Amino acid sequence: GKRVNILLMGVDDGDNEHPGAPKRSDTMLLASIHSDEGTVNMLSIPRDTRVLIPGQKGYDKMNHAYAYGGPDLAVRTVESFLNLPVHYYVVIDWQAFIQVVDLLGGVDLYVENAMDYEDPYANLEIHLQKGYQHLDGQKAGQYVRFRSDELGDIGRAQRQQRFLRALANQAFQWETLARLPELQTVVKESFLTDIQGSDWLRLAAALRHFDRAAGLKPVLLPGRFVTEKSVSY
Repeated sequence: GKRVNILLMGVDDGDNEHPGAPKRSDTMLLASIHSDEGTVNMLSIPRDTRVLIPGQKGYDKMNHAYAYGGPDLAVRTVESFLNLPVHYYVVIDWQAFIQVVDLLGGVDLYVENAMDYEDPYANLEIHLQKGYQHLDGQKAGQYVRFRSDELGDIGRAQRQQRFLRALANQAFQWETLARLPELQTVVKESFLTDIQGSDWLRLAAALRHFDRAAGLKPVLLPGRFVTEKSVSY
């Protein structure tokens, strides 16, 4: 049809104390590309969204689907939950994210509040000052991963949407497009995806009319906080 749906997943670094433990999808976004309108609707799905995961008993958190069965089970869970087809998936870890942002030249963004947080178990340090600034890959990774405020994961999803809008606006500039060969190498080496061969041409065609000014439309999955059986969703 006229829409191509891609599930974008950012996975955590795993458990430093248990290197072989399964990773979870800290970030999950469903990008829906409308080829005729030149728009991309971006739905953020909070990691603690309560869902039924195929093959598992009872309710669970959305980000556990990736840990149980990798990208394929995550795709099936999202399809069942939203009643929408997912045509492709893309999985990226934080080191690859940093590489991509650096290749794109970083992003100019207003950081709405000072951010300070450290988690030695996750090898994560976040130290950002409030104000308009240029974020390189490392700082961008800190910005989109921070969730130690009153809104928690919801606030993080909102910041990720703001960041993606700024990144999309920059990614379609001529200077950035000139770096596509380098980006393609990073994608091939660092991303896990089922997009193959001619699929890339299909996606390029779907994005040919993309409007930088209004083409990216971020939406956050509506919901409310709840605790069931001592588990917060």
